[in-house]
Formats: sequence, C-alpha cells, structure tokens
Amino acid sequence: MTRGKPPQQADSRGRAPPPDVTSARIAAGRIMFDTKTLCLDLVHRAAVATSLSTSGHTDARYLAVNNAYLALAERVWDELMGECLIAKGSAISTPERDRRLALLERQGYYDRERAVIGVGSGRRIEVEISAQRIWCSGLACDLEYFRQVVPGAADMSGPAAISLATPRTTFLPEVADNLAHLSPLDRAILLRRMLTAVAEGAVMVGQVRPNRAVWQYSQALRERLEPYICVVNSTDRKTHFDFSRLADASVQTCLLELADELWSLIHFIRDPVIVDMLRSLVVPYTTPPPLLIGGG
Repeated sequence: MTRGKPPQQADSRGRAPPPDVTSARIAAGRIMFDTKTLCLDLVHRAAVATSLSTSGHTDARYLAVNNAYLALAERVWDELMGECLIAKGSAISTPERDRRLALLERQGYYDRERAVIGVGSGRRIEVEISAQRIWCSGLACDLEYFRQVVPGAADMSGPAAISLATPRTTFLPEVADNLAHLSPLDRAILLRRMLTAVAEGAVMVGQVRPNRAVWQYSQALRERLEPYICVVNSTDRKTHFDFSRLADASVQTCLLELADELWSLIHFIRDPVIVDMLRSLVVPYTTPPPLLIGGG
C-alpha cells in the first residue's frame, strides 16, 4: 500500500513562500533615510530660494532646487536638472565666486555673501547667498540659500503701471498647447521670459534703426514700462526689464498687448529691415490680429 505524503508537507510545497515583509520595510527605510534623500527633502521644504549641487569650481552640477529658486532664476527644472551651474545654470565664474568656494573649503560655510547670478531672461541680478558644505551619501555638495537684493525697489506688486487692453493677438496653437500643459510655476516663468524678450527687443529696435515712428513707439513703451526697468550696470546701454513683480495674471495679457502693438507697426512700416526685426519678436509666439492678416 502506497502511503501518501503528509498533508502538511503537500501544502507547504504547493504554496509560495510568504513575502519577507521585515526585509522590505528595512530596505524602504534605508532608501528614505539616506543622507541624499534627506537633503533633497530639505531643499524642497526651504522657505527661500534654495539649491543643492555637487561641489566644484567649474564642474559643479545641479542635484535639486525648489520652486522659489526656479522663480528667482527664471528657469524650469528640465533646463537645470544635472546641468553644470556655470555652463547652463545661473552661476557666473568670477574671482568672487572662487573666494566663496574657498570659504566653503576652508570653514565649511559662509553667511550673507553678495553675488551676481544670471537669470533666464538674460539679466544679471544681485543676491545674497548663505551656503553650507555638506556630504550627501559620500558626495561633497553645496547647499545654497538665495535672497534677491533689490536696492530702492519700487512698488511693482501689481499691473497698475501698465495700461492693459484686451489683446486681439493670440498665441500660436502649438505655443498655447504647450503652455496649457505646463505647471502654473513653469508657465509663469516662461511667460515672463517671453515678455522680457519682446519688451527689450521692442525698445532696442527704436535705438538701432533710424525710423521716427518706431523710435517714438519705443520711447513711449520705455516710459510706460519704467517701473519695471532694472539697471544692472550703468555702462550697459541696453534697457533691461524685470517683470518678476508683475502679477501672474497680468503677464500673459501684457505680452499679447505688446504683440498687438508690434504687429500694427509691422503692418504700417515699410522699412524691410525694421519689419524683419519686429517680426523676429512676435512670429515665434503669436499670430497677427484678424484685421491685419493679409496686410502688406
């Protein structure tokens, strides 16, 4: 008579072994509790503009930044992720930056050092930086906190300095679609960069090409946007604008209003050089108002 296997033995071979819950929890805890993860979390929780990067004079690279830093630098994270601070980011290679890095190497920190950084619209702005040299999972990193220095800042908290009409110009369909898919922060940053480029270009056209109508318009535009003019260097003859304090809800309207005005100039100006310069400011983003389509 053949004896069957004990039921207990048969059942144990027919079942998969139970998951090792304890090991899984230990592994998850190890991931969440490593120094790199904790430092990244520290960056995103900071109340001021903050960045975390690898350390180095020329090859430091971004590891993390928070939304306040993106707004200050007028950048979106896809432009900075893993990139070199100097080649693609906001850091500027100067003897002052080398001095600040030497402080980190010598004493491990510095507080409220003045610096100049570059932002997405091409401007350079003055900031205060407090920094700490830290180790993230064996990697030497620099944790930096930023605060913009605005000497004699005017009250630019709202759109009152700009007379806003209802624009007839619209974004190109692909531009509108891309903007619709961005986060509110990324959308505001990119719209401000577009507004800065169009405003600075419109003023510059009146300075580099002798045409009375365009010169009068560029001067009127400069006066209208005067509260948003920032002077970085007194020897810099180009007019620079800072729209960081213009209300988010007004940036798009202001941009499309300026595009309206530039399309009108394009329609009536006969100088082909000026027309090409003005078109380069609006064609990449917008379509002409309906009444101007088909104009000469």
